[in-house]
Amino acid sequence: MLGKNIKELRLERGLTQLELANKIGVTQGAVYFWEKGINEPTAGYLIAMAKIFSVTVDELLSFESRDISDGDKSLSEINRLFLRLNDSQREVLILTAKEFLKN
Repeated sequence: MLGKNIKELRLERGLTQLELANKIGVTQGAVYFWEKGINEPTAGYLIAMAKIFSVTVDELLSFESRDISDGDKSLSEINRLFLRLNDSQREVLILTAKEFLKN
């Protein structure tokens, strides 16, 4: 499942295997082997890919249960989107949420 997730996330972001490899400091062959399930990335590479893909390591590893509630799915989606924001965007979103909750 990890290999499939890496490939899907890589393609969603429009990256080639070589581009992903260059971003995390490995060879294209390493990415190919990960996607095919021949080898698995070390923890450091998992963290690097999670940052590049704006997901958590758990999401990358598919630790998320398929039978999660709608509320948990929404929270997971919010978290995934939040991780894609830069610091100033996160600050604006947090302030907006706080204002929204005051009403």
